[in-house]
Order: sequence, then C-alpha cells, then structure tokens
Amino acid sequence: MKKIFIVIAFLFSSNSFSADIDKQYKSLIEELRCMVCQNQNLSESEAPLAVDMKQKIKEMLKSGKNEEQIKAFLSERYSSYILYEPPVNSQNIILWFGPLVFIVILSFVLFRRYIR
Repeated sequence: MKKIFIVIAFLFSSNSFSADIDKQYKSLIEELRCMVCQNQNLSESEAPLAVDMKQKIKEMLKSGKNEEQIKAFLSERYSSYILYEPPVNSQNIILWFGPLVFIVILSFVLFRRYIR
C-alpha cells in the first residue's frame, strides 16, 4: 500500500514539474528573438536555427537551469540582440539614451531658432 502511494505521489509531482517546465519554456521562447527571421520570436519561427535553439532551451530547462542562466548563455553566444529587452551596457548605451539626447538637442535648436 505504501509503494502505491509513493508511485502516485511521484506521478503527480513529476506532472506538476513538467507543467512548470512547459510554462517556463513557453515564456522563454516568446521572450527571445529569432536570429534568422525579421522581428519574430522563437515561438513563431520555424527556421532551422530557431528549431535548434528551442531544443537547446528545452534541454537546459530539463537539466535544471533557470531563465536567467538560459538568457545569459544565449546572449553570450548570439549577442544581446536575441533579447527583446537588452541590458544597459557599453555596447548598446546609444540605443538606450540616443533618442533622449536627440530630442533634447532638437528641442534646444528649435527653441533658439524661434526665440530670435
């Protein structure tokens, strides 16, 4: 009787573990960009590279890696372009602050031009 209870408990716990991995997997492939397609996430893409990346993500999740570790691995391998929300660093600081600087300079120039 005890063995049956252990088997049933194992089946229910592994089922919830599998559902948790599936939820993380779906979340990740929607947050990561396909490197081949133009502005598609991995869940929408069927390019061979995207299929390989999805398989690698699934393997990494099953081996116990969390989302941050997977994102770090993929961004190290394919650059931060793979992330829809890249981190602020020296490589892409112009992308983050360039529009703000442009608007400030343009506002200053227009303001000075119309004041005279």
